[in-house]
Amino acid sequence: MCILIVLRGLHASHPLVVAANRDERRDRPASPPGLWLGERARGLSPRDRRGGGTWLAIDAAGRFAGLTNLAGVSPVPAAPSRGLLPHLALDQPTLDEAVDAVGRRIAAELHAGFQLVLADPARTLVLRHAAGALEVQEWRDPVLVLTNEHAPGALAPRALPVALVPELDLPQRLDRLADLLRDRGGDGQHAICKHGEHYGTVSSSLLAVPAADPRGLIWRYAAGPPDAAPYRDYGNLGRRLLPDDG
Repeated sequence: MCILIVLRGLHASHPLVVAANRDERRDRPASPPGLWLGERARGLSPRDRRGGGTWLAIDAAGRFAGLTNLAGVSPVPAAPSRGLLPHLALDQPTLDEAVDAVGRRIAAELHAGFQLVLADPARTLVLRHAAGALEVQEWRDPVLVLTNEHAPGALAPRALPVALVPELDLPQRLDRLADLLRDRGGDGQHAICKHGEHYGTVSSSLLAVPAADPRGLIWRYAAGPPDAAPYRDYGNLGRRLLPDDG
């Protein structure tokens, strides 16, 4: 169950806070966050080394794109990698133009089902592609939770309320979101962190995107299930978003 949590507007210094676990086959290689350069944009993302795309990305304008697949949707033989869509979206000047670009891409070539979240400090959009149709939902609530098994807002993780307490400072909120991402389920609760021999949680990210200077970026990344693999700080990559950085 890939999970993606996007919190918007809870911290003035960092308008977007993201918590995410990626579930995938354990033999599928991936790289930690690094620089990507589009035709128009400069951003950061971890990379799927087989498909070349990503499941999370941010750009120099403080925008975010996050991707999950859709459980129960029939596969599309020889379909292009859905992981290319977050980069495509953030390479557009606006969120609306990003939606148009994604729509044109999937109209030109059939893709497998996906959910793509696009967010900036003012808006959150959820693009859902299944059975050849693309639905676009403007998500107005400041809290978005979705998984590849649950539609937006359908899952309420048991550890989420304590991560949303208004009085928390940013480090405290990230720590509580980390606890949420480590939850292995039980007591009738869905497992957020999955352990399986061949398939399970293969990485985890905690992101806080700064409002102004990208050098204020926080990106904690675990190259494995977060209850077993430590988070490493990749926030220093924020300087790579500055136009004069090589």
